[in-house]
Amino acid sequence: MRQADSTIKGYVYQFNKSICELLSANDDDAVTLEGVIEDIDIHSSTGITTIQCKYHEDGKYQISSVATPILEMLCHYCESAYLGKSVSYILYAYYAENVDEVDMDSFSNFLETTVDKDILCKYFHRIYTISDPKMLNIANKQKKTKAEKEELLNYYKNKRDTLSLRVSISDFWNCFTYQKAKQFALLEEEVVNLLCDVTDEETAKSLYYPNAFSLIAILSAKHTEQERTITKNELLSFLEGQKTLLINKWTLEALDREKLLKAKKRHLSSMFSSNADVRAFVFTDSFLNQNATEIISFIQEYISKYFKKPRLQKPPIFIFGNNHSNLMQSAIIELYKYQRSVNNGLVGNVFVEDSFIHNKNCSADFVCKMSTLNNITVGILEQCQVNQVFIVGTGDISLQGVNYITEMLDVDNVNTIRYLVDLVKTLEV
Repeated sequence: MRQADSTIKGYVYQFNKSICELLSANDDDAVTLEGVIEDIDIHSSTGITTIQCKYHEDGKYQISSVATPILEMLCHYCESAYLGKSVSYILYAYYAENVDEVDMDSFSNFLETTVDKDILCKYFHRIYTISDPKMLNIANKQKKTKAEKEELLNYYKNKRDTLSLRVSISDFWNCFTYQKAKQFALLEEEVVNLLCDVTDEETAKSLYYPNAFSLIAILSAKHTEQERTITKNELLSFLEGQKTLLINKWTLEALDREKLLKAKKRHLSSMFSSNADVRAFVFTDSFLNQNATEIISFIQEYISKYFKKPRLQKPPIFIFGNNHSNLMQSAIIELYKYQRSVNNGLVGNVFVEDSFIHNKNCSADFVCKMSTLNNITVGILEQCQVNQVFIVGTGDISLQGVNYITEMLDVDNVNTIRYLVDLVKTLEV
């Protein structure tokens, strides 16, 4: 658990540093999160700057602890030098007992003396010239057998003194900077202070910071470099356009979870105070994978509270991830047991939009609509006169429309949703 907490804290630290770099960048500098080169790649008109973040709250600085990230940078420098590209490298690292800079001679001595098998096998062929074709072929293999590793290690042991570096360490050192990083809370404070430069302090703390953090966490998980790239102007435009607090697993993990959920509940309360609104819940497959046993009771509780006055209130819509059609059928059967019918838009076994939208071929006293995600479009939701769509869980769902509000509720359990929609008054852990 401690190791997991440390890993999460490392990611949170990296996200905060990413926000700092974005807010400090030129307006049109392209910042790539989880970059091709390092954790953060900054592309400006003058060149490329790469930053790797390391946060070791309990660790003491040693040259061996920074050798691997510096080696990664040195490998890239070798490739860049061959291609004639100019790149600046920054290692932004925090240790409980830190140093102001990394000594070049200490790093050079580490290269000359290390017996770390992983470092020898993974990096040496990328920074040294290997003249033996057989050894070079083995070194370039992504997966090596135990025998191949031993053969390669023996080669380095016997030939180490004859190997020559592809580039000068001093030339690389001119492009490399070690930055003594800020402590966790101080870096977070720096982010908030930078946001105070673009808005008032209360908005910076309560809205801009958690939303910036949420956006950076989401973008960092995207698959392509283009999707993970953002500019300062794009970040600020995003923050200015958000009128609600975004929550996801990262914000709830990294920030004050109870405070965030209370703020989100207050915001949602205005939506759930209206009897006339039509609301749609989209349960992603990832959410249902964890909450299949509780989702039916949630639906029953929701209908009991928000559709107990059919003359005044509108039946809700529940949309299931495509991998959970059987769970949806179970929900329909459970509601039927309590004399509550459902409009699922089916004519025979075929989903018919007109039946779903205009309530044809279903009981006149139906209590909700249900379907799977593959049947639903923005157009269908708009024709159903939906006012709010709540996407529950993690998933790439493209149902944002201009005629209704979309709320992303990336939470991991039904109890949290119960709390947010006011089915329960207190938040269960």
